[in-house]
Amino acid sequence: MRITKKYREPALYVFFGGLTTLVSVAVQFGADYLGANVALATTISWVCAVAFAYVCNRLFVFKSKAHWLKQAITFYGARLATYFLELGFMLVTVEVLLFNMHAMKLTAQVFVLTGNYLLSKFFIFRKGK
Repeated sequence: MRITKKYREPALYVFFGGLTTLVSVAVQFGADYLGANVALATTISWVCAVAFAYVCNRLFVFKSKAHWLKQAITFYGARLATYFLELGFMLVTVEVLLFNMHAMKLTAQVFVLTGNYLLSKFFIFRKGK
């Protein structure tokens, strides 16, 4: 099945975003299993997921030819915004409200995926950059 050019980029972003979410969730759950607190588990999962996402976004989704180091710094900087959003969400919902960490991690990923796509599309991998 061919994906039209119009939908190729968003479809690939959702696909690789899904894989990135799997990386993030698996690492978070693994860190939790090993006894890490919520903040540490969220941070470790963020580092792993962002590294994976940068490579996938650069090579497969946006097919960027821009200088990799400058772009990587911008990518990580933008992802810091959604990291703090996720960390705050996790701390409030899990540590304060005592909701299930696994359910909250999955919920947070919806917001993170959306925010990251918008930041990537309009600031990091925009055409002509």
